[in-house]
Amino acid sequence: MHPYDAQGRRRHYDDIPRSVAELKDDPFRSLAGEVRRIGGYAKDTTPFSEFLWADFLRRRMKRKMLEKSFKDALKKALALAKTLDANYLPGWCGPVSEV
Repeated sequence: MHPYDAQGRRRHYDDIPRSVAELKDDPFRSLAGEVRRIGGYAKDTTPFSEFLWADFLRRRMKRKMLEKSFKDALKKALALAKTLDANYLPGWCGPVSEV
């Protein structure tokens, strides 16, 4: 289980809804999934890796941007996924320096 709410805050296991229908959407989780789908990072066996990516994006983007234009947010998120700031995340496949 990954007991975090739609704002990325850790929650107690008792706070998890009993029904899938009661779960709240985390738009940054959706964004992270789409970034992976278009090649922003590689699928990885690390448990909950998409949530780590969602948290990375959440700290660098405003939710309003995501709500206003998913397409623009996706473009920015893809650029962020390729930065060295993301190199600690599972599946990172950004540029590698020639040094």
